[in-house]
Amino acid sequence: MERVEGKNRTLMQVLTYAGALPFLAGASCHLTGYGDVNAANLTCYWAFTILMFMAGTLWGIQVVAPQKVNPNLLIASNVVVLATWAALWFVPFNEAALLFAIGFGVLLWLDRRAVEAGATDAGYGTMRTRVTAFVIACLVLIAVVPMGAIG
Repeated sequence: MERVEGKNRTLMQVLTYAGALPFLAGASCHLTGYGDVNAANLTCYWAFTILMFMAGTLWGIQVVAPQKVNPNLLIASNVVVLATWAALWFVPFNEAALLFAIGFGVLLWLDRRAVEAGATDAGYGTMRTRVTAFVIACLVLIAVVPMGAIG
């Protein structure tokens, strides 16, 4: 059983880090001006997709460990998704990127509450912290650095 868990953990880590690669691509394209505004827009859509997925992990944690996770975590994760969905429709991409960065920060904070409650392990929390810091850095770069700044 432990061996399967190890394989599952490795797969989870590979998929998590792979999911961060489009953020690097989006930030790189934004910095160089490659793809014009479409690169930043696509990165924002990817951010929204991943935010929905990360909010869904809190639902999964609630299903697996309902006695450990406060239901407010689920409500807060929904608020993050709805707020960032609105960002896709109503604000320019650079402001949306900043809102997505904030959303990732909030979801990380919620995930940390689940780790502290013992609903997930510290290894998951560490991985989430690393990847989220990277993702937030890419999104903030898109938000504050002018497109094509090094192109």
